[in-house]
Formats: sequence, structure tokens, C-alpha cells
Amino acid sequence: MPSNNNDTARVLYSISQVNAMTGVGTPTIRKWENAFRDYLSVVRTPGGQRRFNQDAVDKIELLKHLIYEEGLSLEGARRRLEQMESGKPEDVDQDPAVEQLAELVTDMLLRKLFKDGLDPPGEHGLSPPFLTREKGPKID
Repeated sequence: MPSNNNDTARVLYSISQVNAMTGVGTPTIRKWENAFRDYLSVVRTPGGQRRFNQDAVDKIELLKHLIYEEGLSLEGARRRLEQMESGKPEDVDQDPAVEQLAELVTDMLLRKLFKDGLDPPGEHGLSPPFLTREKGPKID
């Protein structure tokens, strides 16, 4: 076993070792290697076998978290990784709870506007969908 940090940086693991370490199946590791070529770098032996350094193993663990625990698609995981690498905050609009809250606040504000003297809905033969939908609490 390596004795210092320089040696541990050079340790390479086979795909079966990475499978044992992460719990991610070997076919899935191969798929992620292809899907995340820019993110997940894998070393090949002269015989073509895959070898993973600790950084690659850590990245597979992160992918496992994003895909299995957070439920992201491969494309969603790719976008999240890009956000993480660029330092940009996550897009809160992707959270369904935030979207629902935004809809409720919008409905409340529009109802208040109509109540305070704007043309009531339906005056022009139109009934805006935000006032007729069944979702959310009724606001009087």
C-alpha cells in the first residue's frame, strides 16, 4: 500500500474495484464514462482496460448521488456539474415547490390588482387561466 500522498495520487483502480468501492455497476460506469467524457477521465492500459484514479472514483460517487439520490437524468446531472464547476448557484426555478409558490404569489397579486379596480376578468370575453385553475387555496 502506498505510504505518502504522492503515491496515492498514482494509485489506479480497475473497473471491478471501482464497482466494489462505489456500488455502481460496471455497465453503468462504462455508460457514465461515455456520457461524461469531459468530466470523467479514465486511463487505459496498453491492453485497453480501464483504470480509475481516486479523483475519478470521487466523481463517480458524485454522479451516483446526483443520478440515484437526487433523481437527475444524465442531462440534468451534466447541467448540475457545469453549474458546480462554474460556481453558479443552482437554478431555483427547477424546484417544483418554488415554482408552485411563485404561481400562488402571482395569482394573489393579480387577484388583488383586479379587486382594486382593474377590469375584472371576463369583461372582454376572456377568462385568464390563472383565475380559473383549481390548484392552490382559494383567495377571496
